[in-house]
Amino acid sequence: MKKIFHTLLLSGAFVPSLLFAQIKETAAVLSLVEGGNPQGFVQNSNDEGLIFSTSQGGAGQLVPYSKIKGDGLNKQIRFADRNEVLAAPRAQFSAGSYAEAAEGFGKVARDYAILLGIPQNFATEALFYQIESLKRAGSYGALAALVNSPAAASIEKKLTESFGKTFAHQKLWALYGANDFAGLKKALESYQEPVPAEGNPLKTANFKPLPTSEVAELAFLRGKVFDSEGDKDNALEDFYRSFTLAYGNDVLLAKLSMGAAMVIHKSDPQLEKGSKTALNEMQSLAYLFSVRFGKETMLADFQQYAVRPVVPRPAPAPEAKEAAPAPAAAPAPEAKPDAKKEDAGKEKAKAEEPKKE
Repeated sequence: MKKIFHTLLLSGAFVPSLLFAQIKETAAVLSLVEGGNPQGFVQNSNDEGLIFSTSQGGAGQLVPYSKIKGDGLNKQIRFADRNEVLAAPRAQFSAGSYAEAAEGFGKVARDYAILLGIPQNFATEALFYQIESLKRAGSYGALAALVNSPAAASIEKKLTESFGKTFAHQKLWALYGANDFAGLKKALESYQEPVPAEGNPLKTANFKPLPTSEVAELAFLRGKVFDSEGDKDNALEDFYRSFTLAYGNDVLLAKLSMGAAMVIHKSDPQLEKGSKTALNEMQSLAYLFSVRFGKETMLADFQQYAVRPVVPRPAPAPEAKEAAPAPAAAPAPEAKPDAKKEDAGKEKAKAEEPKKE
């Protein structure tokens, strides 16, 4: 038994985060292919199986996943603590208290790290939501460190495909949090349509057909890449695309995109020179932000621009004066009879008269 446990512990698939675990064992019920549904305690796990004891603190035995009912990741393992320990951070996440939720989910992930090798375990689920909470709280540096940690590999390996898809986007945010704009630019290429080499009227590549929420997220991140390169025009185009798509359904992303666009407008030299066009652009964006999210949520430097812009309207065309009636045309002079033709006609008529006998 000791040899089996030692082999499991030293396996290359073992999750290193076990060193941070506070819970040494957790209650669970296994549905075995043969052997019924034993109740007991999980004491450790890796990619091959889990260490399970039928008595608290007792000697555990290796139970390979092949001996547990269920295909693939859908193993029939029920954890007694799952709902209880996830309840508080889930409530904080739903309430928008993302910093607190990140702390709560992180505690669960660390405390129950012995479970990270088990398919669809709640420690890995907590780790995933810790990363998502950090993203929504704007803690991109902490997010980057967590995404790049060894434990994060369990998100792609132990959770279902839907989690893996979102985790792929979390990796993009990790690059942003690490200020790795070259890496972010490269990673975004897989989400873009290929651009023709010649005759391309587009300034930037289109994104592949994706859900609106994903395009909004990708556009914001690509806008940050353009901004880092000094390409303010393309950055603004992507920021406007992002908040237009996110405006009605993703408050956090819409605020990020609009804020990033306002930073660019605020730094426009034309605004300092008093350009009415630049002022209207800044005021339009700031006013829209204040109406949707509240003026008090803006940066102080932007609040002065949160007024409805005065857009000059073209002056109406002058009304045409009623034209005076044209003078009546003079009657045409009557044609005078041609005397020669009249005399000739008389002579012809006279010649044709019958002669008297």
